[in-house]
Amino acid sequence: MAHDPASQTGTESVPVTLLVGFLGSGKTTLANRILSAPQQQRIAVIVNEFGDVGIDGQLIVGVDDNIVELNNGCLCCTMRGDLTDTLRQLLQRRRQAVDAKPFERIVIEASGLASPGPVLQGMLVDPALSTQVHIDGVITMAHAKHIVQQLAEHPEAAEQVAYADHILVNHCDQCLGDELASAETTLHACNPHAALERTTRAAVDVGPLLDKQTWDSARLHAVLTPEGCACGQDHEHAHHHTQGVSALALRAETPLDLQRLTQWLPSLSQQMGQELMRLKGILNCQAQAVVIQGVYQWLEVRQLAGEPPATSVLVLIGRNLDEAALRRAWEACIALP
Repeated sequence: MAHDPASQTGTESVPVTLLVGFLGSGKTTLANRILSAPQQQRIAVIVNEFGDVGIDGQLIVGVDDNIVELNNGCLCCTMRGDLTDTLRQLLQRRRQAVDAKPFERIVIEASGLASPGPVLQGMLVDPALSTQVHIDGVITMAHAKHIVQQLAEHPEAAEQVAYADHILVNHCDQCLGDELASAETTLHACNPHAALERTTRAAVDVGPLLDKQTWDSARLHAVLTPEGCACGQDHEHAHHHTQGVSALALRAETPLDLQRLTQWLPSLSQQMGQELMRLKGILNCQAQAVVIQGVYQWLEVRQLAGEPPATSVLVLIGRNLDEAALRRAWEACIALP
């Protein structure tokens, strides 16, 4: 079991937005927009190479080792080796800042072939990092014209969509109406609980995008209730998709037994390993609201203040989900009358 990441959201805990997307989706364009936009917050963006971002020279006020400082208070940091090492170095710089105000948010632009899973798990299970940063959201960029083919041919693209909290369907100007509709339908099938937003040349309001708080347990209920789901589809059954990725929503109208859940869920995470990419839910456990969050083998089961939901919902996204077996295990967790 993991400790509660929500308890780390004080002044010393920095929110992290993970930006992913397959090659050519527009991540670098978005990273540059983030760095050049007027900000209410000071942001540090971690990228693979400065040259890929193409920072406007008029914005640069200083260069220190592998960190570029901008005149809007933001930083751009080159990723060196392991991401966790880069994060540690960046956070150390933040602690040691004397003259300048420290940055207030980190945006990580992952490689176009990277799966978000190891990045997320690395931050969640590393004791030194998990006390200094917390995950705010996973933003996935998808090339509207090519995403259907990419999902069919590349497991990395399917994983990037599966982990997403918010999907930017980019390059919409290159699509016909039918192509765009097909792209959005395909993305919904892979991840029915991620919000979709159409963009061209990554033109988006940066502020709300970087303040998703989708990993905030208090906001989870709105995301998982049927009226809060962005796609408006029926999720009663698993939606199987390319590369074996599917999403399954388990529901219960009667209370669940917390002890049985805390026996089943860690066992499920261990059994499925990296096949179980994302797990999230808000449950009624005998008059107590319980929040579930999971990535790979990292799992949080936490009681939440307030009234429990009328309907318990647990969403699983992963590869090769055995729907019948999962439903049997879920039903076995229902509390006895």
